[in-house]
Amino acid sequence: MEQNEKIGYKDIFKQKEYMKMMVAALINRFGDSIDAIASTWIVYELTGSAVWSAVIFGVNKVPSVFVTPLAGAWVEGRNKKAIMIITDLIRAVCVAFVASGYLLGFLQPWMLLVTTCIISTVEAFRGPAGSALTPRVLQAEYYEYGMSLMSTFSSVTELAGTMAAGGIIAVIGAAGAIYLDMATFLLSALIICFVNTREERSRSQIFDGKAYITNLKEGFSYVRKSHEVCYLMVVVLFMNGILVPLNSLEAPMVDEILHGGAEMLSLLSAALTVGMLFGSVTYPVVKKHMSGKKIMVIACVVVAVFYIGIPLCEPFFVNRLFRYGVVIANSLALGYVVAATGAFLSVASVKYVNQEYLARTSGIMSAASIAAMPVLSFIISGLVSFVTTAQCFIFAGVCALLECIWILKNKGIEGNM
Repeated sequence: MEQNEKIGYKDIFKQKEYMKMMVAALINRFGDSIDAIASTWIVYELTGSAVWSAVIFGVNKVPSVFVTPLAGAWVEGRNKKAIMIITDLIRAVCVAFVASGYLLGFLQPWMLLVTTCIISTVEAFRGPAGSALTPRVLQAEYYEYGMSLMSTFSSVTELAGTMAAGGIIAVIGAAGAIYLDMATFLLSALIICFVNTREERSRSQIFDGKAYITNLKEGFSYVRKSHEVCYLMVVVLFMNGILVPLNSLEAPMVDEILHGGAEMLSLLSAALTVGMLFGSVTYPVVKKHMSGKKIMVIACVVVAVFYIGIPLCEPFFVNRLFRYGVVIANSLALGYVVAATGAFLSVASVKYVNQEYLARTSGIMSAASIAAMPVLSFIISGLVSFVTTAQCFIFAGVCALLECIWILKNKGIEGNM
């Protein structure tokens, strides 16, 4: 215990293999954040249709939901470092094709659909492979600080990429920005080549359908039978789902409840971001003094206060100073608990899952959490036709309190997390 208390962020920088993986991931994240802006611009410029943008967004999510759990089973027993390198190279080829097609004038909407589908599919293999490698490049006692550092740097990198995207596109064009994304994939693959993942040298395997199905069934069986994994699955689904009302109804909330405009929307987003960064940085310190269960309970209470408190305070929002104070305080708190909870779940999913099932479990949990968001968005889109935004928020707050009660009553996780 004394040894764990001495661990800090400085120790993570000495974990050379993990740092290589982190740098590769951050380079990827920077490129993706620029590509997200450039691709959106290209899609709309190419088609002139918001429908195509929605279709491509949907196609981008489908492989994540359906392929990831299947990919997790396939990844087990194979060289995960090689999988990450190959998938980075495939993504580089795809984005290079899109950039070249746009630059030379032969790019068609259906080509964007195909390349988007390919990229999302290979990412479904890369994710479980990367998750399964974490315990091989980072010792268990460094999980809290290591994964918190990764989360913090990822948020900062994504923010920097998003802010820089406009200037980059203005200077080198949308095609140039996508070529830059290609370069980040290639650089990521190159860095991973030099990572010692401590994997056993695996023989080249011939695909065995029967063995694959068995592997897949074992993964689902493990998730179903493991109390810790089931608990994590419920919490992951809750934390992803509970933010959908805010993400879906952010603009209506600002207009109908806060009676503000674009400046209020910017203030809310900025406060959330600052809260998330602070939550990621301080999570390891908090975890030393607080169990995962307590973190989850506090997170549920903060979410409930956000969703219920803001609508109930609406009559007092005539006072501008009070309105800004409520928004900043609640958004900072929400961002903090979201980041802290995310860090806890990331660490717990590595620490409490048997390494033999890590890729499969990661794939199943990832697919479930991604699927929850569009399903709930669809439900909310129908719900707002009958109820107000404030009523939706209050209902979400009540759901958060029910989740809090469930966590408190779940005695089985008391000593484990």
